[in-house]
Amino acid sequence: MSTWGEWNPNVATMDWEGGFASGSTGVMNTRAGQHHRMQLVDVQPGRSFGLITSVVPGTKFRFNCRIEPAGVKTKISQTVEVGGLLGPVIGGMLGPQVSRDFGTLLGNLARKAETS
Repeated sequence: MSTWGEWNPNVATMDWEGGFASGSTGVMNTRAGQHHRMQLVDVQPGRSFGLITSVVPGTKFRFNCRIEPAGVKTKISQTVEVGGLLGPVIGGMLGPQVSRDFGTLLGNLARKAETS
């Protein structure tokens, strides 16, 4: 998590407590100066994890990240679910904006993994 800012253009730093395990929490500090409290859930080492945050009060954003074999290659993917009281409204407004960056993020992550 300490290297997320190297491949995610939105992340300045991650201040994390408890390592990469289900239930651990921390703060993502964005390059735009925002601070988002986050929690890891459903961590399956080497396979997948979920990251939960509240981007807007009354919402719960869950980012689902997966790594899976694809022949001789590896496939990485990410989806977002927006829930909470205001989830249906905010998700319709912000969901497409948030997921628009997934291609760039995953491409950067793939390049980082290939050079590590």
